[in-house]
Amino acid sequence: MNLNSVRKSRAPLALILGVALFAVSGNAQTAAPQEEKEVKMEKFVVTGSYIPVAADAIAIPVVSVDVSAIEHTGTNTNVLDILRKAVPQFMGNANIGTTNGNVSSGWTNGGSSLALRNASTLILLNGRRSAYSPVISTNNNSFVDVNLIPTSAIQKIEVLADGASAIYGTDAVAGVVNIILKTDFEGAEIGARYGWSTNKGHYAERSGYVIGGGTSGKTNVTFSAEWQKQDPLYNYERPFSDPTYGTTSFGGSVNINVTGRTGEYYYLTPGQTAPPTGTHRSPAALVAAGVYQGPNDSSTQPLLFNLSKAVTQLIANERQAMTMAFDHKVNDQVTAFGDFQYSNTKTYSALNGQPFNAAFSATDPMNPFDIAVRARNRFVDHPRTYANDTTSIRGVAGLRGTISTDWTWEAAADYNRITQDYVNGGLINTANRIAAVADGTINMFAVTQAPGAIEASGILGSALGQFMSTLANYDARVTGKVLDLPGGPLGIAAGVELRKESLNSEADVYSQNATFGWDSATTIDPFSHSRQVKSVFAEVRIPVAKDLPGAHLLELSAAIRHEDYSDTSNPTVPKFTFRYLPFDDQFALRGTFSKSFSAPTLFQMFGPAGVGFSTPFTLFPHDGSHSIANLQTNYKSGANPGLDPSKSKNYTLGFVYSPKAVKGFSVSVDYWDIKQRDLVSSIGSTTIIQSVEDLGPASPYSQFLRVGSFTGSQVTAPGQVKTSAPDDLYVTDTLVNISGQGLAGWDVALRYTYNSDAVGRFDIASNIGIYSHYRVKTLPDPTEEQDAGYSSFLNGTLPKWSTYTSVTYTRGKIEGFAGVRYLTSVTDIADETKIPSFYTFDFSGAYTLGSEIPYLSGAKVEIGVSNFFNKMPPKDPTIFTDSNADIATYGSVGRFIFMDVKYKF
Repeated sequence: MNLNSVRKSRAPLALILGVALFAVSGNAQTAAPQEEKEVKMEKFVVTGSYIPVAADAIAIPVVSVDVSAIEHTGTNTNVLDILRKAVPQFMGNANIGTTNGNVSSGWTNGGSSLALRNASTLILLNGRRSAYSPVISTNNNSFVDVNLIPTSAIQKIEVLADGASAIYGTDAVAGVVNIILKTDFEGAEIGARYGWSTNKGHYAERSGYVIGGGTSGKTNVTFSAEWQKQDPLYNYERPFSDPTYGTTSFGGSVNINVTGRTGEYYYLTPGQTAPPTGTHRSPAALVAAGVYQGPNDSSTQPLLFNLSKAVTQLIANERQAMTMAFDHKVNDQVTAFGDFQYSNTKTYSALNGQPFNAAFSATDPMNPFDIAVRARNRFVDHPRTYANDTTSIRGVAGLRGTISTDWTWEAAADYNRITQDYVNGGLINTANRIAAVADGTINMFAVTQAPGAIEASGILGSALGQFMSTLANYDARVTGKVLDLPGGPLGIAAGVELRKESLNSEADVYSQNATFGWDSATTIDPFSHSRQVKSVFAEVRIPVAKDLPGAHLLELSAAIRHEDYSDTSNPTVPKFTFRYLPFDDQFALRGTFSKSFSAPTLFQMFGPAGVGFSTPFTLFPHDGSHSIANLQTNYKSGANPGLDPSKSKNYTLGFVYSPKAVKGFSVSVDYWDIKQRDLVSSIGSTTIIQSVEDLGPASPYSQFLRVGSFTGSQVTAPGQVKTSAPDDLYVTDTLVNISGQGLAGWDVALRYTYNSDAVGRFDIASNIGIYSHYRVKTLPDPTEEQDAGYSSFLNGTLPKWSTYTSVTYTRGKIEGFAGVRYLTSVTDIADETKIPSFYTFDFSGAYTLGSEIPYLSGAKVEIGVSNFFNKMPPKDPTIFTDSNADIATYGSVGRFIFMDVKYKF
């Protein structure tokens, strides 16, 4: 047998499994026709519209992930991990959570962000907004932290795969994720899980929860409490990330500090803890004496130090959360309702000890060389640590009622405050480091320091930060029927909202730019700002035709929303939708057109500016003369209060087919297209300077380069950058609305249910996400970058095809599950290396106890394994330097065995 052909044949298994099982189950149906009764579908509100519709009349693409689907993903720790598997459209590097444990961990500070199609996505909790993660107040990622949401309290997750700013406002560009918590729960349920990896390190997860609720007739109350904990996973515990290289700064490493030889490195011979002092010998003599090895260059010296030893690949994560929901019937027309959530997460990640270096002259008594060198070091037993303690409190209270049989209303207020305490330990105090090196307490040339020297020097310290994000929202809306048309009732919804957001950050004095006192740590300046947003919106659904030749049903919808910001421009965006059934209710066409937007963040508009010098650059003169290297100009970066919201246009067109001839089968296919412009980005000082040198005032960036001061005159002709003194040039590189991207693709969903009293029930589902293109343009003049089918620095890994196919079998007390996730191969955009396709298989079985065990009747025990064949992520070290692979997309735990127990009483 050809093993290569076997491997290749596994690639399309995600599709083959669903099709084959559909064919087998379809053939097993009994042929006897049975009379079917017409079932009237109860109307309800679905994410993407405020006007209630029947379950079979949804005109917009909405994916629902219920409790059963959540359980079958094999993970119950984080909404991000659930959706990344169940809904393959959550792909790309903006979907980041517990895998962010390396050098970019400050981008999320332990939080988890969601981005449908790797673009701006609105996150709702029970249909209403939540506050952004407070890490945004430090100029990092803007997202709603779904790690704060207890998964055991979730009833279902609705994913609207379409732009929806006309309904919900800012951020609803690629779509909306509405996380709906359990309400109207009766009785009590307790549950627990333990799961572990079979690989090195024995990564483990454990959790427990309790849910209870009841009714007194007029009042319903539901509450839940959850505890969940995940272990950290380190790079050295996985073969694809051990070893990891990339630094020349470690104990025993030196480089010559003389012009022309700065790339010449030496390293203490293994077994030597420190070089002898009191003598000065040439590098060659020290090598001959066996003290040092070398010379090495900047590519070979890093191979002497393995970075994987202390670096977390998955962060440690512990969550405690409580929720409560209630509704109380005040009278026949009015009901009071509300919900409350408390959540606390503690996360931890680590890096190798802080690298630091110092220059030594040829005559310095600590320098064993007879030439000036730069000694490099780090304390490997004192890693840098990142601990985040995040607490979220959220409350909603409101009233809803009826005006008449056709009209309802609702009004509510919600408040969300998230605070975060940040401790970055293991940092090098610059002043103490200089003093300790000068007096010899710290030996820069030693691999290890003398006992007690590090503690005595006071060189190590911790950076501290406190961040807060708040959101207060007040909303009111009315929904009803205006009149009856031949095609049905004309429905309308309208409402208003008032929202206030605020961000605050505080930091220790050494972390602030003006008084910075740490070696190479993250700067955090105090920041406080708020904004107010007023919104009005309206939505109408028009039944144009019904039961006519060629128009079994034609329904149109329109929505519009206007938002008035206190600090930026005020967008007005529309949305139009149609649903058309030409013949009967078996086949439906649907489509939408909408405009959406994302408002700039408070930090992007008002965050502290940085003033200093540009990074060194090489200028290529306009006249063709020799290039000029290592130039620096005056430089100002930071926020821009003149930013506008980014804008997008969204299109979808698709169909849903549910043939009566194949009972239980349905297929939906939707084409989608998103075009975004005016995305917020910085240009880069090198790009600005070179463009102005080449084009003069015709450069699109000429306004950002001034002569004499930051408000001085602009250049008047090409070539003037070369003829100006660098310290007389002033570059302003603040954020601007300048980037754009266009993405398009197909979403396919297959569903089939076969139910037989003799055999049992089979539920087969397959979600398929396909990219046609994903083109990014970061600046006006560069060419577009195509990222669909590639791994890239801009968007991470974006396979052209990604699928998740599952089969669930139930019969009586027995339940079985099988699932397969498949990602097509991609190409590394940097070096054109092909990254192979990837698949994982999941299996589980469950049994519900009956009367055979007294007092445990109804208890359910499930045992399962995720990634049965223990597939590790394919290596892609050029793009993903932290762990040599995209662990966020492919995972790094490997085979994971779990046991779930739950008991409802």
